[in-house]
Amino acid sequence: MSEPVQFVSQKVDLDYKVVTSPVARRFAELMRAGRITGHKCPVCGRVYVPPKGFCPLDAVITDESNEVEVRDAGTLTSFTVITPIQYQGQEEKEEYVLANILLDGASGTVGQQRVEGIPHKDVRMGMRVKAVWGGDADEGSRGWGLTGAIKHWEPSGEPDEPREKYQDHVL
Repeated sequence: MSEPVQFVSQKVDLDYKVVTSPVARRFAELMRAGRITGHKCPVCGRVYVPPKGFCPLDAVITDESNEVEVRDAGTLTSFTVITPIQYQGQEEKEEYVLANILLDGASGTVGQQRVEGIPHKDVRMGMRVKAVWGGDADEGSRGWGLTGAIKHWEPSGEPDEPREKYQDHVL
């Protein structure tokens, strides 16, 4: 006969110190100024947003001299509707949409971007979206790579892109 399973409830606080690279700091600074930038590889021409400081395909270092600005608009390539699970500390109560967006001028998508201003049932792949600026630029928690400077994305009113234009970016 085995012992009964026992559970212990305990709260734990963890403090984190995030150390960012000079490339990430510059990107965040420009985002706070309302500009989305990337680095364009001098070999293949791919534009990485956020910039990495190198091209992972060509093993070429990139810096501010390779900096290019991309639009704060793009194409929604894939998405999911999140139903928050309620747990201690969870602030989300209503469903919301997180999407991958191929920004105009970028070679890859930015993920985990919040989409608002449209019923969930009407969100679709190929939909054109634009940034709604004015988030908490120091927060960073909802930006997932685009810092907190963008509150969310909303439909731009432009016609949807045909699948051929974004099919290589569908996850």
